Amino acid sequence: MERWLNGNKLWLFGNQVQLLSKSCMMIKITSPFFNLSSSSTNPNFYRHFDLQTRTSSKVMERYEKISKIGEGSYGVVYKCKNRDTGEIVAIKKFTESEEDPVIRKIALREIRLLKNLKHTNLVNLLEVFRRKRRLHLVLEFCEKTVLNELEKYPRGIPDLMVKQIIWQTIQGVSYCHQHGCIHRDIKPENILLTSTGVVKLCDFGFARML
Repeated sequence: MERWLNGNKLWLFGNQVQLLSKSCMMIKITSPFFNLSSSSTNPNFYRHFDLQTRTSSKVMERYEKISKIGEGSYGVVYKCKNRDTGEIVAIKKFTESEEDPVIRKIALREIRLLKNLKHTNLVNLLEVFRRKRRLHLVLEFCEKTVLNELEKYPRGIPDLMVKQIIWQTIQGVSYCHQHGCIHRDIKPENILLTSTGVVKLCDFGFARML
């Protein structure tokens, strides 16, 4: 996946990873990160756990909407605050009804994967609920994305930060692959960063199980 900024190529993820930094470093991802566990390729993967959602407008009322922080082809993401606990979260609202077969497939795939895959470098799914026949995913909130950092440093992200981002991204990808999951949509806007610099891969709507 390539990304460009001011005429410069910033990102390529596939056989190799490239981020534009002061030294324009490049790292090859070798096979040890992509060894797949044979036990994780079970075709009944999705049946190993229940998908539970709440259907109530009262759930949404617990959250105070602060601002819109992202928008894609299938959904909108809002920064929200839990009125009871004060916790800041991100709520992804799918724009079309779950009666739409495409939306339902993408939404349920993402929910099921995030319920099963738990790792420091994967975004954490906190809650799922329905409102007006639309699925809402309550996710841990992250301050920014790698895309934000690329825009912040037009001449190149500092080398140390590049190494930290790439290393943590590889850890998250490796964990997914060990559990038979291929993300298939890794790009700067889908690599979140917490306030302490922890990488969190998000948006598993196009992921696949092997």
